[in-house]
Amino acid sequence: MEFDLLRAFCQLAKSGNYRLASKQLYITQSALTKKIQRLESNIGASLFSRGRNGAELTHAGKTLLAEAQRLVDSMQAFQQLSGSVVNGTEGHLNIGFGVSTYHEAPKLIAAYKQQQPNVHITLNDTTSKQQTDELLTHELDISFNRIPDSPVLNSLTLFDDSLVIAIHKDLLKQAPSKTLIISELAKWPYLKLAQHRGPGLDKQIQQYCIANNIELSKTQEADDILTLLALVSANIGFTIVPSSAQQISNTRVEFIALQGEHATWPVGLIWNGESENPLRDRFVDFVAKQSEIEAKR
Repeated sequence: MEFDLLRAFCQLAKSGNYRLASKQLYITQSALTKKIQRLESNIGASLFSRGRNGAELTHAGKTLLAEAQRLVDSMQAFQQLSGSVVNGTEGHLNIGFGVSTYHEAPKLIAAYKQQQPNVHITLNDTTSKQQTDELLTHELDISFNRIPDSPVLNSLTLFDDSLVIAIHKDLLKQAPSKTLIISELAKWPYLKLAQHRGPGLDKQIQQYCIANNIELSKTQEADDILTLLALVSANIGFTIVPSSAQQISNTRVEFIALQGEHATWPVGLIWNGESENPLRDRFVDFVAKQSEIEAKR
């Protein structure tokens, strides 16, 4: 049954007058009459009778009106929702982030939600590899993370992260100076992030060590950076982590920036442009504009 016929039926029932109802529907009185007649033909019963007060509902009309109005309201709600989805102002986004964007991702999402309260967002902290895999399979809409080397994925660089040594202040005192700490690293126990948990970071550290002739003596592994920093805080050894990890550490741990080749990498917004998603694209545009604003400050 055509939605347009039901809408004409509901409007005429509400107005009780063909002239007034046709005006409210922006059609001619003749067109409205034809719509009602067509609906009555489809149903097999008269919906209105012409009385002194105009169009009066018949028994069948009174019985069917509530359900017809419900269908009209539902269709109008669907039309409104579909328009919002197409325009990227309503729907759901599944977003991932990592330690490098521990503060940036929630801050940008909070600002976006102020502008688009009807967009629902799920935010999860998972490994960069898992996020890349889920972007490729369309399980994840957006990732705040290390920019991957992928010809399929799109990206927007927000800032550069860098390698730092995280070391307990007491252990640091054993080095001749901060500038000579590199030469002491082989003597101290190295706490390493498990390769399967951070393949990108693991590769970055390996490349840096090879390029700068650094040897590390691994003594323990951990599945996340927070655990590594807790071990460093207990003065069990040192670790090498992204500079952004300083945001989740405590005062007993000191961070020393590493310089040179392979010490930095780009971090930003990542998405799979092969799938059509207006909601995701609107979010990307928002982050891009926010990034431009920050750059001008």
